[in-house]
Amino acid sequence: MAEHIEHFNPDKPLPIITYGLPFEDAIAKHLTTTLSCKHPYLLISGTLSRSTNIVDRLTKRLSTEGAEVAGTCVGIRSHTLYEDLLPILAEMRKTKADSIVVVGGGSLVDAAKVLSFALANGVDSHEGFDKLGGEASDHGKDGKVDIRKPSEIPYMCASSTLSAGEYSAFGGATNERTHHKQLFFDPSPDNAGHRVIVVDPRLTLTAPPSVWLSTGMRAVDHCVETVCAAEPKPEATAAALQGIRQMIPALLRSKKDANDLDARLQAQLGAGQSMKGVVVYGVKLGASHGIGHQLGPQGVPHAETTCVLLPAVLKYNARVNRDQQKLVLDTLWDEPVVSEALLKQAKLDRETADLGDALDVIIRLLDLPRTLSHYGIGRDKLDSIATLSVTDWMCKTNPVPLETPARVMEILEQCL
Repeated sequence: MAEHIEHFNPDKPLPIITYGLPFEDAIAKHLTTTLSCKHPYLLISGTLSRSTNIVDRLTKRLSTEGAEVAGTCVGIRSHTLYEDLLPILAEMRKTKADSIVVVGGGSLVDAAKVLSFALANGVDSHEGFDKLGGEASDHGKDGKVDIRKPSEIPYMCASSTLSAGEYSAFGGATNERTHHKQLFFDPSPDNAGHRVIVVDPRLTLTAPPSVWLSTGMRAVDHCVETVCAAEPKPEATAAALQGIRQMIPALLRSKKDANDLDARLQAQLGAGQSMKGVVVYGVKLGASHGIGHQLGPQGVPHAETTCVLLPAVLKYNARVNRDQQKLVLDTLWDEPVVSEALLKQAKLDRETADLGDALDVIIRLLDLPRTLSHYGIGRDKLDSIATLSVTDWMCKTNPVPLETPARVMEILEQCL
């Protein structure tokens, strides 16, 4: 298969999306030519490392292009803990790594973004990470200048899942001492955009089915919240609806046949579409993401927060964006693979079912968890989750702004 290269943002040279080549060929080619780097630090999926010879293949292929690996980290714990990042930062400084290459899932992708940003700002402690987090507006309060330095070294990602974080300048990492998940946003998105995204469906075959399908729903969440945003944009809506048309049929096909590489490729390309609203057009996401950031440290896998929250968030927001939700709902019904599942398998009524109902059915057909109780989270934990959630800016940009813990509680109560 020939290589295909697409510009994620048609107005900018980077990032680019490449597919058609084996991942090691694409990484070696674009690391040394597109990014002009020769000393990468590797972040590799533990699952891929244990079940394949990926590290050896990649290292040997890089050496043929004159690149020498600075260091390798195999596996990282979910939610990208500060205590896991600090030794990597120390090793990257010691070896003078000039880039980061990720082959793996969302936690490693988050690590790459946070590490690049932290490296530029001299972070070497938990307190340093906490000070680095937040948007530029958080660091420019009361007339102060945001003195954080933008990321300096580029990264490239060959993802094995569908969370699609590799398309965004946002990164998340968790202070395991406080259980607070902090968002990091490079103050210079153009600088953070110096990356290459490698798509190879064969890399996804070792992902556990629950991880593959739940991260796919996370990408669907990006699409849905883009269309249903407080301030939607036509171009963003068009990209998001295209992502939905690719993603959900592909996920249902993947559930039926885990070895369907075309379905996996379509899901990967749809995941890229899911991020255009946020990254290219600046649409603000909402509560499914905002509350989800705080469910993670409570033991809910990053992508599965969508499966628990999104239907409830949509029902809560329907008071202000029902027409936007109908755009998504009509798109689902117009896809034969999806409509068959909704109608024949779930016997959903198109005239009475809303978007929350439809997504509830799809999530259940994918055999993904739907409740907080599945993770041992009961009503006794909701107050603390709600209190933390209102500090997340994505709760503030929800179509119905979640300005008090009581409003978050209305959503959480539906998720028990």
